[in-house]
Amino acid sequence: MTRLSRSVSAALAVVLIAVTAACSSPAELEAVEIPSTPVGEQATWVVESLSSEHAIETVDVDGRFTEEMIAEVPLDQLALVLDRFRETRPWVATAYDGDETQAVVRLESAKSTPLQMTIAVDDAGTIAGLFFGAPSPEHTPAASFDELTSALGAVEYDAQLYVSEGGETVYEFGNGSPGPIASAFKLYVLGAVVDAVAAGELAWDDELVIDDAVKSLPSGELQDRPSGSTVDVIEAASKMIAISDNTATDLLIRAVGRDAVEAQLEIMGHSDPSLNTPFATTREFFWIGWGDEALKERWADGDEAERRAVLADVPAGVPPIDGITEDVVWTDDVDWFATATDLVRAHEALQQKASTAAGQPVRGILSANPGIDFGDEWTYVGFKGGSSTGVMSGAWYLEREGGEPVVAVMLASSDDPTAVVDPAAVFAHVQDAVALTLAAD
Repeated sequence: MTRLSRSVSAALAVVLIAVTAACSSPAELEAVEIPSTPVGEQATWVVESLSSEHAIETVDVDGRFTEEMIAEVPLDQLALVLDRFRETRPWVATAYDGDETQAVVRLESAKSTPLQMTIAVDDAGTIAGLFFGAPSPEHTPAASFDELTSALGAVEYDAQLYVSEGGETVYEFGNGSPGPIASAFKLYVLGAVVDAVAAGELAWDDELVIDDAVKSLPSGELQDRPSGSTVDVIEAASKMIAISDNTATDLLIRAVGRDAVEAQLEIMGHSDPSLNTPFATTREFFWIGWGDEALKERWADGDEAERRAVLADVPAGVPPIDGITEDVVWTDDVDWFATATDLVRAHEALQQKASTAAGQPVRGILSANPGIDFGDEWTYVGFKGGSSTGVMSGAWYLEREGGEPVVAVMLASSDDPTAVVDPAAVFAHVQDAVALTLAAD
């Protein structure tokens, strides 16, 4: 099962999509068995609630959701959203894929189009994330690069896909221009950390202090730790890459300095570092994008000096996230930007750093979460992806026995917040490209 983004677990609570009356689903649906795991038990409760004859009220959801989730979406709103889905009852779970704490469930009703429910629970078995969306469409793997090009040409978002092998271009789709990369920018932060360790300015076992000044919004876990608690550099770097922990990222940026991350853009081969100068933290990104319209306007219109002034004016704390799933902000330059080949060079630079004493942990950090499955032929998969409203990115560094390294990068963006929401569908094109590269050898 593809690892779920931790943004599901706290920042994003429930997205209500239109449920239209449709008779395409059969009246008799075959239910799958949902396992008695912590997440399975909560998934069963959701399915039963959506099929109940009784309206879902606040008292019914009380105690089911974490405090962090309730802080983002109050119980009365959660009850209201679930009750809207109940209107097209009964719902049947017809497919289930999950582990102990997270699962994806396909729900079908004779009165509605199918839904895909993504659900996650915390260590106590309490619901930490619940997301409803359209099921991933069936994907037929491309049999050739020409078929892959046709498939990418038919998507409803701006797509760029680049694959290299041994430093040589294997496949390229798109115009090669810079696009928003969301959390893939964290590759440059990791590079800055390695160089700081190499310079003796930082050590992997140094303790960083979590405080209110650096706490950001999820995805991640460190924002939930008490202020004054500590985390060492290697744990922060690991969380920054594996679960895209935003507070860990901002801790590391503070530790090395904003200027050091900006310097990494050139060091790691970015074609136009000015696109990300000044380099915003994730907390600043949330404030500028969704917390203060005046800051966003100043950022969109500003040169480097004005943008640095904007960063200085970002309020303390974190903003409310109203509109974060509806409002596209990368079109106002609120994001981090790179070309697909920039991210190829970033991965290659990190592998070079990994061969040094200071960079010894890098390969393990990058490979902790491979993002998607490419098959058993690959002995190493380093990955960093990112997503924001209207944005999705993924960058992989792959190795296999007897072959040259393959680097694959996918950038997807749209001004429509609903166009880029399914990582399985977007990244299936990357799986195709890598499979075709392997077949051609």
